[in-house]
Parts: sequence; C-alpha cells; structure tokens
Amino acid sequence: MKFRNDIGALRALAVLAVVFFHFKIPYFDGGFSGVDIFFVISGYLMTKIVLSGFEKQNFSFKEFYIKRATRIIPALLFLLIGIILIGGFILLPNDLQQLGNNSFFSSLFISNIDYYLHSGYFDIASQNNILLHTWSLSVEWQFYLLFPILLYPFRNSYSDNKIRFIVFFSSLTAISLVFNHYFNNTNPSFSFYMFPTRAWEMLIGGLAFLTEGHIRKSTTSPLRKILAFLGYCTLITCILTLNEENISWPSYYTLFPVVATFLIIVTQCDFKVLAFKPIQWIGKLSYSLYLWHWPIYVFSIYLGLNKPFITLPILILSLALACLSYYFIESNKKFNEIRFTLTCTSGVVVAAAVVMLFPYKALKTNKEIQHLTNYNTNYRKHDLAKQFRKGSCHLDIDNTFDQYDVEFCASIDTTKRNILLLGDSHAGVFAQSLKEQLATEDAHLLQATVSTSYPLLAPKGPKASCELINYMYQSFIPKNAKDIDEVILVGFWGSQQYPDETLKIKLQEVIQYFKDKKIPLKMIGQTPSYTIIFPNILALQLKNSSIREKNYVEARSTHINNFLKTFVSEDIYIDIYNLPDVKKYNGQDPYMHDDDHLSKYGADQIVRYLLRNKLI
Repeated sequence: MKFRNDIGALRALAVLAVVFFHFKIPYFDGGFSGVDIFFVISGYLMTKIVLSGFEKQNFSFKEFYIKRATRIIPALLFLLIGIILIGGFILLPNDLQQLGNNSFFSSLFISNIDYYLHSGYFDIASQNNILLHTWSLSVEWQFYLLFPILLYPFRNSYSDNKIRFIVFFSSLTAISLVFNHYFNNTNPSFSFYMFPTRAWEMLIGGLAFLTEGHIRKSTTSPLRKILAFLGYCTLITCILTLNEENISWPSYYTLFPVVATFLIIVTQCDFKVLAFKPIQWIGKLSYSLYLWHWPIYVFSIYLGLNKPFITLPILILSLALACLSYYFIESNKKFNEIRFTLTCTSGVVVAAAVVMLFPYKALKTNKEIQHLTNYNTNYRKHDLAKQFRKGSCHLDIDNTFDQYDVEFCASIDTTKRNILLLGDSHAGVFAQSLKEQLATEDAHLLQATVSTSYPLLAPKGPKASCELINYMYQSFIPKNAKDIDEVILVGFWGSQQYPDETLKIKLQEVIQYFKDKKIPLKMIGQTPSYTIIFPNILALQLKNSSIREKNYVEARSTHINNFLKTFVSEDIYIDIYNLPDVKKYNGQDPYMHDDDHLSKYGADQIVRYLLRNKLI
C-alpha cells in the first residue's frame, strides 16, 4: 500500500491531541477527539485491504488476521509486561490486583466491555486506571474481527454493482449512528465504550475508500485543496474548543472530527508541510506513543508528581519509551511470526491472571495498609447508603424520581426548626451527620440530594436528579417557604460542569431565589479533592515516608473555593477548606473515603464545628 503523507500527518495530529489532552496541557480540552480520527483512519485502511482483496479475488481471512495480530499485539504486550513490572514496585496490593485485571482484559481485547460494566471514561476513578486507553484498541480489534466476516457474503455485489454495495455500506453506517444516538441518551457509558455505537466512525472511513475515486474525478484540484484545508481547520478547532464537561461524547458533535477526517482522506491533498520529517516521525510513533503516554501519566499521579513542571519530563519519557517500542518491537521482523506472537500473548495472559488472582491478603503486609487500601470498597459496601440515605432521600444514578420519599425526607415539623439540605453528592455526605446532630439541637432535617447534578435552577445531569432538583425549586420550596427556617446548599462546584463565570451567574440566581423567598441560605463550602483516593494516600505514606498529601490535592478544588468567596457573601458561604478542627485520620477512619467525598467520620467533625460555632 502506497504511503500517504496526509494519513501520517493525521496520525501525528491525533496522537498529539490525545497526549496533550491527557497531560492537561492548556487549550487542548478537545484532544479526546484524536481517538475518533484514529477510528476513521482504521476504517479507511481496513476497508481498502478487504475490498481490494475481494476485487482481486485473493482475500484471505487467515492472512488478514495474522497481519492485524502481528501489527497490534507485540507493542501492546511490551507495554503490559513493562507496566506490570513497574507496578510491582510502585502500586499498593489492591491497585496491583486491579492492574492484573485490566491487563488480562486488555490482552484479550475486551477491556472496553469490562470498563463499560465498571466505570465511565471521564470519571475520576477511571482517570487512575493505568490501562484505560486500551478500550479503543479493543473496539478496533473487534472491528477487525467482524468487519471482513460481515462484508464477505456481499463480495460479489461489490464487484458487480458498486452503487448497491455503497448503499448497503451506508445503511450499516446509519444503523450504527442510530444506535449511538439512542444509547447516548439512555446509556452514555455503553455509547462511549461499545463497538456497535462506535462502528459508524470506522465505517465512515470505509465510505472514504468507496467514494474517494469518484470525488477526485468529479472535483477540481483547487476545490479539493479547499475541502482538505477546511478539514484540517475543523480538526484543529475541535481539538482546541470541545470540552467533555459541556457535551456528551460520542454524539452528533463527533461528526465534526469524523467528517473532517473523511474530507482529508478523500481529497488526498499532499500539502508540502505534511512531508515535514518531524510530523511523519510522530505519525510513525503514534501507536507506541498512544500506548505508553497514559500509563506514564497515571504513574506520575500515583506518586504525587502530577505538577505542571513534571509535564515536560513525562512527555519526554513517553517519547523515549515510544521510540523503544517502535524501533525494537513494532519494527522487529521476529514479531511477524504469528506463532511467536501468540506464544507471547499466552504468556502475558497467564501472567496477568496471576497478578489478578494472587492472594495478596495472605502476604504478611502491614495490616494498616491493608485496612486503608480496602477502606473505600468496604465503606461503599457497608456504610455509604446509610450515610447518604440513598434511594429515599438521596437519588443516585440508579434511582428514579418516583423513589424519592417526600413524606419521609421532606415532611415539615411545625414544632421544630426545619432545615433543608439541598445539593449533589457533596451534600449527601452530610445527611446522616446532620440528621443525628440536629436532633440534639431541637431541629428537623429535610433532605433532597442527588448525584451528578448541581442544585441550580436549571440543572443538568441524570434525569432523576434533574427532576428532584426541579421539583424542589418549582413546587416544594414555594409551597413550604414560610415553614423552612434555613436551606443548606452544597455542591461539588469544582467538578467543572460550567465555566467559572457561568457558574457565578447561576449561583447568583439561586442566592436571589432564596432571598426572594425570604429563606435564610447557607452554603457549606468546597472541600479538597485529590488525584487518587485519600485512604490510598495514607497507605502510600505508610509505605514511603517521603509521600506528601499536598502533592495529591487537585488545584481545581483550591481555585473554586477561593473563587466562590469572591462573590458569595461571608454570611452565606462557610469556608471549611482547611479547618484545623478536622482530624484527617484517627487510626481507623480517614476523613474521606474516596478522592473527594467525606466519610461519616469526616462529616461528623464538620457538622460539629458548624453547630458549635452557630454557623448553621
């Protein structure tokens, strides 16, 4: 297959976009769209290989799968072996076990299914998954496996009636796009991770192959250059302006980078700048660089090194490892032997299974480290529902609005002060503590808390969450305003659902709302958030005395706390960011059970402080 500078440049642009996005380099908020560029390229190249084989009547499934395996698997195995060895020295037992689990599924190219079942791509917990990025390799591999099988029965149609074949191919693309739209509204995680909802991107790459000849014949050279230039401008705009906090992905927004890549491929304009050697070099390294950059970044977070000055060193290290992978693994002809590749794969699968299933509890490790590394899992299993009053007063993403128990959670007690707790999960953490401690103050707690939605007048997020927030603002509060003595508003304002200035406007609307209703308002302020779960920070400190908690604090949480204080008056905003009264660990319970949610122990301390100082 003739080498094309435009495809090499697209690979370079795609991988740099993803790397800069993951490394949180400013202005690359839409870098995640680089994966979609890769999908279109893969679809184009695979369609060209398969259909050219059909036309020449020499297509071989065996040869096709062997070439895909020897191209993709060796570099992935090199990565898995490397990070398992590194993880053995760095990771805590539970995290090493999870790495074994993820390595196992990645080596079998089904990690996208595992991640769909257990997490979302943009979740904080997922951001600490060393092999999160392998979901896209799994989707591509599933495409490689199914694509030629799906097209094979129609091979004669391709040779005899290309128009009919293009209609059939377009229908497949449309079906996948409909699936994507449907699941984007009903099950976003499925839409993101799964092959049926991602296949349309690769199929559009296939349409590029099917239509490129006609497009080049029917358009003039200047027009093709304009279309290609428009494609590059669109890609750069997407990379610099899209933001996962404001849009769902994939969605109709994904059409922009996908169609832009389509235009670049079908026009095949070989601009001189595309032949620039550094661009083509990055394009050659793109697969290995994609593989290595994310684990290096996650390891840096794990060690508390994710500071701005570390970005350049980890980028250089990622490039160095990508070079090692490309020149010694990808370019090594020994790995063209399928038996050798399959033998190595079997060995890595077994090694990953051992790491995943190893009985770490049997090792004579520090019992306190064991307790801390298991704390979040055990807390979620045994304590979380009671702390939040989940399913009745707090609606999580698996609850419906009908499950909210108005009588139990929001009944007015005319003999006591009625205090309404309103907010997201950062409000929910205070529910049990407030209920218990307000009872001693002859006060009655009303609760309406949700997951993943700010308590604003026009909330966005899961359907049930928005329905409850809207119900409180539009119905419950207006009807009961005279009997509500105080509202406590809490939100994880640092999660970046909105830009700062938009958040300011929306919070000012809420403040004015309660002022108009003549209901006293208090806002319990932002708590710190961490780059890994807080119990693990404590465990790492026990393992390594040089570990410092401050190195894991998210700068965003500090910023948002300071920002809120610039426009919310002191009589409303209660700054609890660094309370000296709060003890972060008592030898048994950390004050947070994950990366940003207070445990019952932490919430108890803050509520005692608030009541003791008559702040609520």
